[in-house]
Amino acid sequence: MNVVDPYSALHHDSAFPMPANYLTSREAARILGVSVRTIQQWTEKELLQSWKTEGGHRRISHDSVEQLLQKQQKNQGVLDASQSLSILIIEDNEALRKLYFAHFKRWPFVSHIFTAPDGFDGLVLLGEMKPDLLICDLRLPGVNGFQIVRSIQNMKKLSHLQTVVVSGLPVPEINAHGGLPARVHVMGKPIDFAGLKTIALACLANKMAR
Repeated sequence: MNVVDPYSALHHDSAFPMPANYLTSREAARILGVSVRTIQQWTEKELLQSWKTEGGHRRISHDSVEQLLQKQQKNQGVLDASQSLSILIIEDNEALRKLYFAHFKRWPFVSHIFTAPDGFDGLVLLGEMKPDLLICDLRLPGVNGFQIVRSIQNMKKLSHLQTVVVSGLPVPEINAHGGLPARVHVMGKPIDFAGLKTIALACLANKMAR
């Protein structure tokens, strides 16, 4: 599949919405482990920040969902694996690996963060840890990002995996390498962490719905 524009952030997919600072009521309900009706009641009580579209659909701030999730987890004392994400970062630039880690560790719904400096170590960690979300560069020593992304498409044990490619490669160069699979989200550099958080929350909602 040819890439249209890595800076447009995402390929649209019904399970993983386009990036924005909101969630639907159903997505918020999945993440918080409650019913849609409860979400509606919480918005009416202003426990969650929300607004309605012109078509009458309720949209909820993912920041307010994250804050409420953090409160729930503090009350529980333990981060439930079914309500959290594990993330693998495959990036050869050490400074970027540290930057990813610094951001992700502040997200209350992330339980484990794994990092790999090259494609070979990344593939090993993919098989061993089976993360929920993969963040992968394309230019990597040894096994490159194109090879990694394509190789995992047919792995049943990784069928749940959501993949985000973050690369500074121009569109023609990505397409010259054969493009990327349709379910892979493509983001440019510098890194859009707000967009990544939206993908991560949608990934969590999808995980909790399984």
